[in-house]
Amino acid sequence: MFDLYSCGRSKVSGFSIGLLLMATVVAAQPSGEQLTKLAEEGEAIFRQKCVACHTLGGGDKPNGPDLAGVTERRDRPWLIAFIQDPGKLLKSGDPVANQLLQQYKNLQMPALDLAPAQIDALLTHLAHPEEASHHPPVESAPLATGDPARGARLYTGEVAFANGGGPCLGCHGIAGFGLAGGANYGPDLTSMFDNFGDEGIADILQSLPFPSMEPIYATRPLTAEEQADLRAFFAKVTGAPITNDGLLFGEALCGVALLLGAVLLFGRERLRGVRQTLVKRSGEKKEVAA
Repeated sequence: MFDLYSCGRSKVSGFSIGLLLMATVVAAQPSGEQLTKLAEEGEAIFRQKCVACHTLGGGDKPNGPDLAGVTERRDRPWLIAFIQDPGKLLKSGDPVANQLLQQYKNLQMPALDLAPAQIDALLTHLAHPEEASHHPPVESAPLATGDPARGARLYTGEVAFANGGGPCLGCHGIAGFGLAGGANYGPDLTSMFDNFGDEGIADILQSLPFPSMEPIYATRPLTAEEQADLRAFFAKVTGAPITNDGLLFGEALCGVALLLGAVLLFGRERLRGVRQTLVKRSGEKKEVAA
């Protein structure tokens, strides 16, 4: 027999469970004061970690895209993975990450070393930029004018960085400096000003967003004056010819020739000494036999 009461009770129970699930989902989303607090925490992280390469509604920078609406364009797990370890995502062959790397001239975003709660706060700020509207925007100071001659000396290591960082020439050739005027460990930086412009270079020198540079400069940052001098140097050398691999081959060939010459010279002298010793010993043996 069909039980109308039981059927009605099942519908009520199902409806109640649905409401309970909806309430749980809503409760999991920050709202009101909690949302504002989380967004403010994320804003502080954004200003500290991200503004060197990104804006939020101010347009793309030479070294990073505008992040307005990024939480709508990309799903949350992808954003978390990219913030945690961009290099790992690139190595996995992720098409979006690799497309961004190519678009921004192989300038790889560094891992930000953020805790899960900090990433949550940052993503909340990116999803709710209106929560920061009551905070005055940080106005960028005009870029200081540097000395290109001193920038060249800093680059080559003739003048040491104040905080003890290694000279740029240790890894990067530029416009005739370094091994064959080309790259030694990292890429040649002659065209850096063309690629990123004055503002982009300023952001890069401030944050140094390269994984290989982090252990060198993380605790030894460049001073504001050093950054200005290097920017001026990059602007001065832009457009200068980059020596090709032919000169590198020539230098290597000269090095081999010099090495062989030294071996032959010293080897010949050594052989002459050995021969004289053998002749002397042979003469002594003949005298004894007589």
